[in-house]
Amino acid sequence: MSLGMSISWRSKQPKQKRCDRCELYYSEFLDKCTHCSDLNEAQLLMLKAKHQESLKHNAKLGKYLFIAAVVIGALLFVSFLW
Repeated sequence: MSLGMSISWRSKQPKQKRCDRCELYYSEFLDKCTHCSDLNEAQLLMLKAKHQESLKHNAKLGKYLFIAAVVIGALLFVSFLW
């Protein structure tokens, strides 16, 4: 993706702001956070824990994909030398 396309794509995305309570992003045009405005404190803690768990799983998936890319790259390099 070129730089111009990237800038164009970003300008078309809705503006977001970060919620002070749950630390997730929501549309700037809304008055309240869509994630936590109707949650009590116990539910908010559960939401934060669930979000942290999701971030950990995403990081783990990224590591697996990186390892797979390195293995594929090594196989391509070896096949080139063969």
